[in-house]
Amino acid sequence: MNSYPKVSIITVVYNGIEFLEETIKSVIAQTYPNIEYIIVDGGSKDGTLDIIKKYEAHISKWISEPDKGIYDAMNKGIDLATGDWQNFLNAGDSFVSNDVLEKIFTSDLENITLVYGDIIAIRENGQKLNVNAIELKDDNSIKKGMKVCHQAIFYNKDIIIKYDDKLRLKSEWKHLIEITRKENFLAKKFNFPIVYYSVGGLGAQQLKLNQKEYRDVFLKMYGMSAYITYIPFFTYMTIRRILKKILKK
Repeated sequence: MNSYPKVSIITVVYNGIEFLEETIKSVIAQTYPNIEYIIVDGGSKDGTLDIIKKYEAHISKWISEPDKGIYDAMNKGIDLATGDWQNFLNAGDSFVSNDVLEKIFTSDLENITLVYGDIIAIRENGQKLNVNAIELKDDNSIKKGMKVCHQAIFYNKDIIIKYDDKLRLKSEWKHLIEITRKENFLAKKFNFPIVYYSVGGLGAQQLKLNQKEYRDVFLKMYGMSAYITYIPFFTYMTIRRILKKILKK
């Protein structure tokens, strides 16, 4: 057993000059001794590359080239990663403490293929909110949506798969459903916050797309009979979207 398994932290970014430096600092400040840090930039034009080059000595690998969207960029990160574990920390998000990786990866993870924990959500007004992740046992645990922040998930190399880059908003959810269905899936939850997660508001059009993709993924992954039983939930989601749109006017 490797006492310090290699952990690949992958940050995808595009025109993130305002947010990237905070994320980089939170990674390179970690006390854990075996980190591979990878940045996948989508061809930024705003000075993001200057930030990357400033910290280049602390970055294991980085690329900058156009991509087809965030999930295509995340898949590029998977291709570049060589770690025993992989995590996706978006530009603008950060680890809650300098020893959070050390606390996780010096614990007993025998036979575990996915580890995760809680988050501290930071709203656009700066307000912080503790958000507890669910108990992730199988795909039924996430039937109503992700319920676990992907920035607070670490995937073992034996279970990681690529994202569906045809989806714009719900690929993380589909990805996690597929992983929980693998024979070697075994999750361990750490009952403390792992990341600060910046919450951005979805526009009305994105909310509509979010619900459409949710229905499409649900139907594909759980089938028609389950879909029918969840119609009241879909109706609730639609009503909530309409109300949000009205209240913003």
